[in-house]
Amino acid sequence: MILRGITTDNFRNLEPASVEFHPKTNLIVGRNGQGKTNLLEAIYLLATTKSFRTPRTQTVFHFGDNTLFVSGTIRRDHVDRTLSVGLETGENRRRVLMVNGERVPLHEYLRAMTVFAYSSARLEILRGVPEERRRFIDRGVASIEASFLPAITRFSRTLKQRNAQLQSGSAQGLAAWDEEFVERSNGIQEDRAAYVDTLRTAFNEIVAKFDVRPVEMTYKPSKPDPSRRSEELRAGTTLTGPQRDNLEFTVDGRPAHEVLSGGELKLTVLLLKYAKLALFHHREEDDALFVLDDIDAELDVEILRKLLTSLPPQTQVFATSAKDRLISELATGSHRRLTVENGRVTGTEDFG
Repeated sequence: MILRGITTDNFRNLEPASVEFHPKTNLIVGRNGQGKTNLLEAIYLLATTKSFRTPRTQTVFHFGDNTLFVSGTIRRDHVDRTLSVGLETGENRRRVLMVNGERVPLHEYLRAMTVFAYSSARLEILRGVPEERRRFIDRGVASIEASFLPAITRFSRTLKQRNAQLQSGSAQGLAAWDEEFVERSNGIQEDRAAYVDTLRTAFNEIVAKFDVRPVEMTYKPSKPDPSRRSEELRAGTTLTGPQRDNLEFTVDGRPAHEVLSGGELKLTVLLLKYAKLALFHHREEDDALFVLDDIDAELDVEILRKLLTSLPPQTQVFATSAKDRLISELATGSHRRLTVENGRVTGTEDFG
């Protein structure tokens, strides 16, 4: 799949405009604070309806505006399709998702375009709370299993209803919710476990190729346990289940974030993203988009070069960096350089 271009309106500091992209590599350059990352964030939001920088979507609106719009043309299987996301905040909060001008549900929209993002915010995968790692797993599963997003939506609804019953302080009716909760939990955890097993294999193969310190990845499911009902009634919430799963990253039995240097943490996250790309390519026989924000000097340049030149063949790359040297390393083969100033693409130049 190739993102041919994007149009934004009221997205952070970006001026309302259309931007066309190179089918292979796009390097976004400019001084800090000009909007380089915002352009990448708009691409990610177009694909996922979310930001890769923050869970608070309302922060991506241009200051003082309560609506935003992002659209783009994606070419997949030799066919062009137009995707658009319209968001409104405030009292009339809503989201409108369209493919070729027709409204579609979220699970259908998310299958149209797949993007994997690397940024400093992604380090929370290793050092953040378990919720970050659950999101990491779920995004990966959803990229290759069309049924997963509807399944986790149903699970979340069941969890909410079961918690409401627990908060009422009454055990009456909980048995029916227990059965549904266990059934839906098992499906989610089976999908997560299968994905982590496959991702672990791909990740370990990549680590071996790049001769970097190995990191062990272990999925820790919290199996649903209705026998803890009396404890849950006192707590007013469900104490076991997929919402309490974790994914542990360790080095020699110790948490990875306590052992690895800053550069090693960043490289580990980058290799995890590479592994996700490889899995998607293998399962879908297609290539996702790869967004790399603010590649910095802590990353090993030789490994970075080798990684980017060994991506699946048709992977479209979008990258920013404040370091001229690293931009030069990324500028291999055919590519486009886009200069961003004050929220506007002021110039484009093609090479190769």
